Formats: sequence, structure tokens, C-alpha cells
Amino acid sequence: MSKSHTRGFWNALVRPPAWHLREYLRNPHYRALHRFTSRLAGLPSGTSAQVTMGGLKIEVCDGASFLSSWDEIFVNRTYQIPRVVGRRPVLVDAGANIGLAALYWKLHYGDFIYLGFEPDPRVAACCRRNLESWGVGGRLLELALTSCEGKNSFLPDGADGGRLTGEGVGPLEVEAGRLSQWLPDQVDLLKIDIEGAEAEVLHDIAPRLSSIGSLFVEWHQRPRQRDLGEFIGMLEDAGFECHVQTARGASTPFLGDWPHGTFTQYLNIFAVRP
Repeated sequence: MSKSHTRGFWNALVRPPAWHLREYLRNPHYRALHRFTSRLAGLPSGTSAQVTMGGLKIEVCDGASFLSSWDEIFVNRTYQIPRVVGRRPVLVDAGANIGLAALYWKLHYGDFIYLGFEPDPRVAACCRRNLESWGVGGRLLELALTSCEGKNSFLPDGADGGRLTGEGVGPLEVEAGRLSQWLPDQVDLLKIDIEGAEAEVLHDIAPRLSSIGSLFVEWHQRPRQRDLGEFIGMLEDAGFECHVQTARGASTPFLGDWPHGTFTQYLNIFAVRP
């Protein structure tokens, strides 16, 4: 998940006080973010905790990543789509983490069909408890999505950045599989946040893109990776219009001023049916 957004708490610190007050008064999710921040901000990384929203419990695996995700999902409404009429909408959540996308949909759309994927056993267990607490039906599979099936090494980070590392490299061995084997016939929103395997998964489901109404991808760019244009081209060839927002990246990329970590930039890609 990205660490700064267009409308949330952290940006409000440098906004005019009137804007900050207006948002606080009119937006219950923004008020909740303040409450959660006072509860979680001082916790060590990877510490489990619990918060409540409207009397419903939310189990948290890591305070900082939860606050960032709440800002993105509940305050910024990243996964909000037009209402579906006449049937239950379908959310496919590739990289479910603790299930916040599903909880947002439950709050705003009521009954829907859910299919989630989360390979980290600790995080998946937390997600299941949140889904049960909020009455979200459907399935959550402990599966890392990639272009092939079988065992794969996985590096957890105790939060939302766990990723596949290749055979024998990570401390955990998880099941890996192909999204095309599980994708429903009709999907209203496909969310993909899988820490670097986005291109592999899109190639895998390319023949099925016509069945997807809206698609969100958090793109993780590695050093010397040169397939972003091809990725967006595949989406446009499938009839999507792509809107790209920078989530995190270098302020001076010509100087190679990359963010610390595995990836050089993070992009939010919204694929919309015009």
C-alpha cells in the first residue's frame, strides 16, 4: 500500500485548518483515522492490535500499514465503483492483506460475492477473523498469485509487503497458483496488490479481461524493469482507459534517487471502462 494519498490524514497536516475541520466533521472514516492513529501510531512494527468501527471489530497485524490502508480505502475510497443493479457485485481481492477492501465493500454495498488471496499465513488468519466479524461471505485462499503453480519461497514483512522471492530464497514456503484458474465468469472489481507479480498475473488472465468491469493495480517497479508500457497497453487493448497516480517514487529520478527497498516506484493504476 502507498504511504501518501490525495485526501487523507497525512496530507491534511499541511492543508488549511478549515479544510481539516470540514473533513473531520463530515467524514466518519476520517474521524476514525484520527482515533486509530492515537491507538496505533506508537506500536512497534508487526504488533497485533484491535480497533472498532461502528461497533465492529477490526484485527490489525501492523499499525502503520493499517493506517495507510485505511486512509487509502476508507478515506480516499480507492475501491469504490458504481453501484451494481439487479445482482450481487463481485470483488476479487488479489493481495487481500487483512481484508480492508472487503470490509469497505461490506459497509457500502452490503451483500456481495468475495474471492480473496493472501499467502502470508499470519495475515490470512487475521483476514479471516475480520471477514467473519463483519459477516463477509465468500472465500479466502492462502495462495500467492503468479504465472505458475506449485511451491514458492515467500518473504513476509509482518505487514502488507510480503512477497515471493524465488525458490529457496525466503523463510516461508507457500502455495503459488494462477488467478486464471479461480477467476469468476464476471468480476465487477479486480484489485491486484501482489508486490511485484502484477505483470505475470495480467498475462495469465489476458484472455479473460473482457469479463472484468473495473481493475485496480498497485504497480511495483523494479530496477531496470521495462514492461510498464506493455502492461498498460494490454489493458488498453482490452478496452480499458487507464488512469495512473504516483503512490511513491523518486523525487529526482534522473539522479537515480530511488526509494529504499526492492522497488523504484509504486503506481496506482485504475483501469476503467469508458
